[in-house]
Order: sequence, then C-alpha cells, then structure tokens
Amino acid sequence: MKSFKINNESAFFSIIFKTFTVLWIISFLLICPVIKVFVNNQTAFIFRVILLIIFVIGCYVASRTTTVEYGAEKVHWKWLWYDNMVNFSDVKSVRYHVIHEPTRYGYTHRFEMVFRLKNGSTVRLNDSLKSEDIDNIIDSTTDNIKLMQLYRFIEKLYPEKTKHH
Repeated sequence: MKSFKINNESAFFSIIFKTFTVLWIISFLLICPVIKVFVNNQTAFIFRVILLIIFVIGCYVASRTTTVEYGAEKVHWKWLWYDNMVNFSDVKSVRYHVIHEPTRYGYTHRFEMVFRLKNGSTVRLNDSLKSEDIDNIIDSTTDNIKLMQLYRFIEKLYPEKTKHH
C-alpha cells in the first residue's frame, strides 16, 4: 500500500472552530467584563482559562495531520478518533474539486475528493492547498497534489468511476 500525509479537516469542524474563535474573542471583549460586574474576578478568570484551554485544544486538533493509505482495493485514513475506509467495490463514482474559503486577508484553498458510494452516502477527503498548488492547477499541472495522485491512481484502475468531476 502507498501512503501520504494530508491536513484533512472536515467542513463541519472548520465552521465549528471558526465560530468558537469568534465567540472566544467576543467573550474577552464583552462577556468577561460583564461577569466581573455581576460576579467576582475569580469567576471571570476561571471562565477565561476554560475558554483558553478549549481554544488550545481546538488549535491542536486542527493542526493534526491524517495519514492516507491506499491500494488496489481500498483507501483508508484515520484522523484523531475518526477512522474511515472506502472499498473501491462500494464506490459508485469519485470526483474532486477545489474549495475557496474567504478569510480576513484573502482565501484559503482546499482540494476535496468526494466518494459517492452505492448505498447513496458520500465520503469526503480533503487537503489544504498552497498558493503554488493553485498556480499549478491553473496551469493544469497537478502532479504535486497528493490527493490528485490518489485520484489518478483510482482513474487508472477504475476509469468508469471517475468519468465526471
């Protein structure tokens, strides 16, 4: 089996983490001063420490890499406690696309692979892209993108499953 590492992050986790970051900042600016007025300073301090611990745990979880292993019959990856395996015999189709997420100073980019299974469910695998990867995609050279290498591997073995993307 071949393997590589990616920064797999689900869209759900990304939204939760961004929302929590905003709430954490708001709590320091608004909520903690209000707690100080109605409660004592020790409670406000404990509240801030709890928020800081949750924020640090979120940063740690967001920075974890995923090891993807694949061979002729399946692809397998594990991220923290989430273990996933897709047997190619269960796959109806595979497609990919690039996701552009707005940030404060521009955009972040992710390469997402979507496995549509015969039972009707979908499984997603994605990786963050660097700006040079975006330039390569524009120039139609995607050989350095690890998930594209996996897609090309699947395309060679199962061309009927990768018709549309």
